[in-house]
Amino acid sequence: MRTILSILTAAATTLAAGHAFAQNAPTPRSDERRPPSGLGAVGVHLQLTEPKGDFAANTNNGFGFGGYVMRALDANKILNLRGDFSFISYANSRRRLPLAGTGGLIQLDLRTSSNIVSVVAGPQLLGPTGTFTPYATALGGFSVFWTESTVEGSQNTNTPFASTTNSSDAVWAYGGAVGSYIQVTKGTNPVRLDLGARFLRHDDVRYLTADRIREAFQNNGTPVPVRGRADFVTYYLGVNVIAF
Repeated sequence: MRTILSILTAAATTLAAGHAFAQNAPTPRSDERRPPSGLGAVGVHLQLTEPKGDFAANTNNGFGFGGYVMRALDANKILNLRGDFSFISYANSRRRLPLAGTGGLIQLDLRTSSNIVSVVAGPQLLGPTGTFTPYATALGGFSVFWTESTVEGSQNTNTPFASTTNSSDAVWAYGGAVGSYIQVTKGTNPVRLDLGARFLRHDDVRYLTADRIREAFQNNGTPVPVRGRADFVTYYLGVNVIAF
């Protein structure tokens, strides 16, 4: 809860500072006053996650990508509806195994990956427009945590012939994001850099860690998921394009 309050406080401070700057800045030309959302916009991101709390004690940073769509809800384009999708991989491993009955002449790769897919949506408020435009978003939806293992030939990358889902759980997700658009191009479909951070909270979820997977492999047993709260901050950098 303290993290969510910190994000909302930072958002309010950022938007207030932006409004104060806008009041003292020269009046922009008409093409500069167009909000970064337009009527509808799309964006794509590269993402880095930082686990928090108990999740940080069990996992490392994650990497992935995401995208979003946004639609204006008012005439001034200040209030928008935003929907986000993201894919994050937070643990990966590869183990070389001999195929039974071949005397070690045929080698297999056992790959295990732990991932998170999040689908969230909510209102987004935009600050004053211009070269630098801050924003704040409240988000809610769901996330799916899952771990999958595959087996493939050592020279047949990305062509597995067997796979197993070791753990899977879908839970509610909620949080918020703050960031800014930085103008790159103008014109009919302006392009802006999108730099920000998003916090998502998951109160009760089952997920596998690298340690649990290693223990199961060494003991030739079934991996036992960790269960508990899983929170993380996602830092992202991408582009925002006004579609219409």
